[in-house]
Amino acid sequence: MKKIKIEKCKWALRKPYLVDKKDKRYKKYVRYLKKTGVSFDETWSLDFAISEFILPRLKLFKEIHGGYPMGLTDEKWNGILDKMIFAFEWNMKETNMTDGYMEMSDEEKKEAWEKYREGMDLFREYFRDLWW
Repeated sequence: MKKIKIEKCKWALRKPYLVDKKDKRYKKYVRYLKKTGVSFDETWSLDFAISEFILPRLKLFKEIHGGYPMGLTDEKWNGILDKMIFAFEWNMKETNMTDGYMEMSDEEKKEAWEKYREGMDLFREYFRDLWW
């Protein structure tokens, strides 16, 4: 395997993300995790891992933020945050095909994907405004 140099991650997990102890790769992943703070299995579905990290923090941010970006109102900012939250929730739902995803009509899926794209575009646009 190619030697990978990675900075020590400050947000390290305590155990591999998706691999359980019965998996023959578990010990190797634990060693790498302890060394770098990142586990290989986090990259299998990196979008899902990132969504799982961001979503609860984004929800908490919405509840406790003390202001909003210049040119917006609190109501408009909360609406934008709701759209971002939807995007990360949708990513997790679609990735796992859970919560009724398989029962959705093609039109419902198309509409949800459009809302997803809007929320991710807003996340990109307002990324630097996610502070208080």
